[in-house]
This record gives sequence, structure tokens and C-alpha cells, in this order.
Amino acid sequence: MPSRRDPAKTQPSISGQPTPRLPHEHDESSDSQHSEPRRVVKQGEDDVQRGLVDTDRGEPARRTYERLRRGAAPQAPPRKSK
Repeated sequence: MPSRRDPAKTQPSISGQPTPRLPHEHDESSDSQHSEPRRVVKQGEDDVQRGLVDTDRGEPARRTYERLRRGAAPQAPPRKSK
């Protein structure tokens, strides 16, 4: 019985002979997307579960974006007196 080819898996060939995938074929193939979670991602998950606070700048950036989108003038940070 012939095997059915998964259309999401790239199978490059030249004259019917299998050939190595090109970089974009490897990146776009569904079978190349399966991997273990990266260490840094696992560390982030562990940190959040332990109750550590996310220190990225996402929330301040979101507030600024929303303020600018509504047309409010940007607010300059307070100046230090000399």
C-alpha cells in the first residue's frame, strides 16, 4: 500500500530523487515545528508560577499607545532641578 504524503511536509526532489530541504522549506514545514520548550521560556513560566512580577515594558508601552491613540499629548517626564 503506498503511503499518503502529508501536504504540510515539504518533500523536495530533483528528478524524483529526495534532496535536502532549502532553509525556507524547513522553516515552513509543519514537521519542523515540533521541539521542546526553550529553556528561557520554561524559566519564564516557572517565574510566573512562583509569583514573580513580569518586568517587561509591555504595560507602560500599552498605556502610552492608548493615550497617543486617543490624541492626548505625550507627557514629558518631570525634570530634575539643578
